[in-house]
Amino acid sequence: MNVHLKRWLAVSGAAVVIAAGVVVGGSYWRLESNLKTVDLAKEIGPARPPSTPGRPLNILLIGKDDGRSDTAMVVQLNAKGDQARVVSIPRDTMVPRPQCGNNPPAAIAMFNSAFSTGGAACTVATVEQMSGIRIDHFVQIDFNGFRDVIDRLGGIDVTMPEAIDDEKSGLHVPAGPTKLDGTQALAFVRTRYSIGDGSDLNRIKNQQLFMQALSEKLANENWLASPQKTLELADILTKSIVTDTEIGSIAKLADLAGKLTALKPDSIIYVTLPTERYLPDPNRVQPKQPEADELWKAA
Repeated sequence: MNVHLKRWLAVSGAAVVIAAGVVVGGSYWRLESNLKTVDLAKEIGPARPPSTPGRPLNILLIGKDDGRSDTAMVVQLNAKGDQARVVSIPRDTMVPRPQCGNNPPAAIAMFNSAFSTGGAACTVATVEQMSGIRIDHFVQIDFNGFRDVIDRLGGIDVTMPEAIDDEKSGLHVPAGPTKLDGTQALAFVRTRYSIGDGSDLNRIKNQQLFMQALSEKLANENWLASPQKTLELADILTKSIVTDTEIGSIAKLADLAGKLTALKPDSIIYVTLPTERYLPDPNRVQPKQPEADELWKAA
């Protein structure tokens, strides 16, 4: 799927924050004070995949919903900086979970339990253990902040492939073109039980569809023309994100965004971790082998 990754990351807090820091000048320090960080070296320790030269830069994007990790994507930027891959990890995937702080390891657990067990650091450690790759950075965004950003942008136009009438999420929209406000957008990226077979894989498709629509809005509208609007967006985002300490400043986020904004849209691909049914529980999945390991090795 051709998606402007730099626009997606704007929603995650990078490009918007940087633009605002430049545009509003004196508000830079206020935005900087909004940022919250986690020291991965301290939380995880030295027993991690090596940081070897020539490998991709791996950034874990985490969507936080009511204290849980609802969405996880690994952005992999190649060493040349001209190609990127985004790997979605279904939250219902059953994987081994390493020790996180005082919490002992689990031989098998649902992937998103890592976040409720030990926050973003535990999620990073779990991804590293299951993939064998080094996660260099993470950006975590709270879904309530996501909702507020969509409202501030005036809603997002989406073409719905099918009608959704979901009592659980509260989303009721017809098939075809529609405009989603922040509350509806949040329900849309949460919805799973009323679409397809009700699995997390269908919800991931919805999330990617929404991000594509969002990227088109941000690409087609001159939303940075107003310093006040930019500041308001940046204030919402910097209050809604958590990053690792290595990119936990406006300047360092700017450096990372600079690498990502050099990408051309057709140089980015979206994939989902290959999975299969987890036999002890048909409502869960597990990484499908050898395809899952081959996916991580192919970066």
